[in-house]
Amino acid sequence: MIKQEHKTNNVLSPHLSRIFINQQDQELMWQQLHQKPELREGLRREIRDSWERSFSYGVDPARDSPIPLTQHEFIVARQESEYLIETASSVMEGLLEFIAGTGFVLVLADTNLCILSIMGDQQSLNEARRGGLVEGTIWQEELVGTNASALAVALARPISVVGYEHFCRIGILAANCCAPIIDGGKIVGVLGMEAPYCRFNTHTLGMVMASVKHIESKMTLERATKYNEHLIESMSEAVMVVDDRNTISYINSNCCRLFRKERHEVIGQNIYDVLGHHPDNHYFVSLATGRIPTNETVMLNVGQERIKCHVTCNPLNYSEPPCIGTLLIIRESKHVDRMVRSWIGSNAKVTFADLAGENKSFLEVKKLAMRASSSNSNVLLLGESGTGKDMIAQAMHNAGPRRNNPFVAINCAALPKELIASELFGYEEGAFTGARKGGNIGKFELADQGTIFLDEIGDMPLDLQASLLRVLEEKSVMRLGGNKLIPVNVRIIAATNKDLEAEINLRRYRRDLYYRLGVIKITIPPLRERPDDIIMLSKYLTHKICQRLNKPPYIITPEVIEAFLQYPWPGNVRELQNVLEGAIQLSNQPVITYEMVKRYLSLPPKNPLEGETELESTDTEVSISSLERIMVKKYLHKFNNNKSKTAKALGISRKTLYRWIKEYGISD
Repeated sequence: MIKQEHKTNNVLSPHLSRIFINQQDQELMWQQLHQKPELREGLRREIRDSWERSFSYGVDPARDSPIPLTQHEFIVARQESEYLIETASSVMEGLLEFIAGTGFVLVLADTNLCILSIMGDQQSLNEARRGGLVEGTIWQEELVGTNASALAVALARPISVVGYEHFCRIGILAANCCAPIIDGGKIVGVLGMEAPYCRFNTHTLGMVMASVKHIESKMTLERATKYNEHLIESMSEAVMVVDDRNTISYINSNCCRLFRKERHEVIGQNIYDVLGHHPDNHYFVSLATGRIPTNETVMLNVGQERIKCHVTCNPLNYSEPPCIGTLLIIRESKHVDRMVRSWIGSNAKVTFADLAGENKSFLEVKKLAMRASSSNSNVLLLGESGTGKDMIAQAMHNAGPRRNNPFVAINCAALPKELIASELFGYEEGAFTGARKGGNIGKFELADQGTIFLDEIGDMPLDLQASLLRVLEEKSVMRLGGNKLIPVNVRIIAATNKDLEAEINLRRYRRDLYYRLGVIKITIPPLRERPDDIIMLSKYLTHKICQRLNKPPYIITPEVIEAFLQYPWPGNVRELQNVLEGAIQLSNQPVITYEMVKRYLSLPPKNPLEGETELESTDTEVSISSLERIMVKKYLHKFNNNKSKTAKALGISRKTLYRWIKEYGISD
């Protein structure tokens, strides 16, 4: 008995001695560990703790087989771990060449400790099967007690469990070395090697650890590759890599769509075989092997279609691994136009519904502009400053077929002479001192497929008028410092407050440009020629200003209306709007009185209406009905009860005037 106890202690103390005892002693040690709790102190701490947990779970030590999944559950488990199985299989197959004939099998399990795959020679697989190691079985600690795969997940590190260290009888004669597979900081599975306990050696766990590192590296590389692929595929641009022999080595799906080809038709092919030997394509290919352009505008010929693009090239010259080639980023102009619409196109906010007025001449202008909206002919808007030429231009754009394309406005009088050409036509890198790196796209290119509004066109320098005329005739632009024409399809709306015919006689304006721009000429009447619109515009603009400034509705007193009707409005509608906004901003109450606007109008103070008390600026009880009554009485008195003249001055119909007279009890 003493000799047996000595033997037992000798087995439990040295860690490796558990593999040198025979099968009978393995079973004896396992039985004594279950019967004598004090002997468990000789186990490794992680094994001892697992045994204690197994007791607490109520695991049956006599269990001699694991828990199997149903066929459906196993199929679902493999489907959920498809990526793990695919990545680990090649590594397991490589390792299998080294362990053939050793009695070891390779085991892959998921995080639920379901055996997904087992590999080994036929003899080893048969032995494993007799020991209960079968695909589709569960090896959780709560079910089968202490085992290496469960501990590898619980401890998140490699571990081996040999012979009697297993809690259940099922593992007494087995040695199992397992390591967790960690991807992205999370355990995604377990790889293990299992054999009869007598075949265990210190190198087994090292082989498992090395294989797991290989699997994790493949996952990391695969994730990086997938990440890069998703990144490149999510780009709106076409991306292509061409080597020094003009062979396409990479292409994303957007580039395939651009070339009207499938990926397998392009990869490994010469770019000329893909695009064809067209002069435009020769220039495109020269960019990949020559200089390094940034956003260079080129034309591509794809089949029977000509596509305008912007190309950026980056050389790929690195030695590890060796690579010589060029990365090309190709942006179709329609994508650039989409960005322009979001940045610039939103400036065209005005529609014809926003153009208020009932004057006959103004309505005729509005009608003419609406008809011209559907045309692609150039339009010249004539009129004094402040008449709303820019608003009509926006309305024409929004009513025309180019409404979904860019609307680009440029004030020719607001830019120095030296900058107008670069703003209109753009420039190449190095075109002049201070030119932006990579050059700059011009307004005509930005407005491609849309509308360009050239305000104050009469102030354009004479030498630039010739350049503009050439753009109108050739429908293409050449950037400053450039050497190629860039096709543009734009609709031009120009505007000026100058008498261009007088400027032509003074030799300050080109007659041919005037005719080119003025295919359709629209003259906008000044506000002083639209007196019947002043009252309506005043109310309309007041309402809009109050909405924009988040103020309550304001009332305009009759004295203000009369002053507005007498004022010549040299600044036209823009001046009217500014006068009203200034009065609204400075007013402490929702009433615009004469005292608030007289400083802007340079008119003498008005006398109060006979028989009526003038509305003071402090009067807060003024109502719309009282103002209407006062205005009707005032203008009836002014026009000697002439109903037609009174209605016209008030900006209302005769029917409305008669209704007000009746409602307010006004006698003739």
